[in-house]
Amino acid sequence: MGYGSFETGFIMWYNFNMSEKDFVDRLEIFFQQMGYITKRELDVGYGVADLVLFKLNPEKCLIRYKNKQFKRLDSEQYFRIFELLPDENSGRSISFERIIENVNVSKTYLKYKILKRLEEDGFIKKMNNDFYVKINGWMPLAEEIIAIEAKLKDWRRGVIQANRYKSFAHKSYLAMPPEKGHIIDRQQLKKYNIGLMLFNAEETSMQSMNRVKKQCPTNIYKYNFATEFILQKQILKNQFAN
Repeated sequence: MGYGSFETGFIMWYNFNMSEKDFVDRLEIFFQQMGYITKRELDVGYGVADLVLFKLNPEKCLIRYKNKQFKRLDSEQYFRIFELLPDENSGRSISFERIIENVNVSKTYLKYKILKRLEEDGFIKKMNNDFYVKINGWMPLAEEIIAIEAKLKDWRRGVIQANRYKSFAHKSYLAMPPEKGHIIDRQQLKKYNIGLMLFNAEETSMQSMNRVKKQCPTNIYKYNFATEFILQKQILKNQFAN
């Protein structure tokens, strides 16, 4: 067997044995080395993204750190409430009755679950006569969220899944091995504004990357919710410490 045949045989053996998990493992390492904060298997309601990359805003991380707002907000309902409440420095407040008119939950659940939790964790403040304000506003921590769907073969399914992630991400990508690049319909990706990463997992290197325009997530509540999944006290501190 000549060298060329051996090399071809090795690549075929490698791809046959490589799982999507292996592929994503190495893809995550690649982006971590580039300075991204990463999260695997992120589910905010529209499918489970294989890998999500975060760029955080240091100024907003500092504000949240100073206010000791370290607990993760684990429901979209919290962000709907934030949208209603004025800031504590605005001189205004909003009544409980006005809040309940704008959210689809019971009075008991709103008062003793949602609002109580937000007050205990330092996100909102209860004023006199059941009026509320939010503390230092609400700010999403992420400047940019990038969602990636990784596939070894089925690029069509990958496009469908990647398209869903635009609900919470600014950019969405399909990632595949370089040798599969020729089977992908680039016009389909362009149609849905989905980028393409051809990633060499064996060498942990990006062979090519077709970038896409940054767009606003289609669901602002899911965007805010997605950022919470990577929230840790040390992550907040690291962002402004650097």
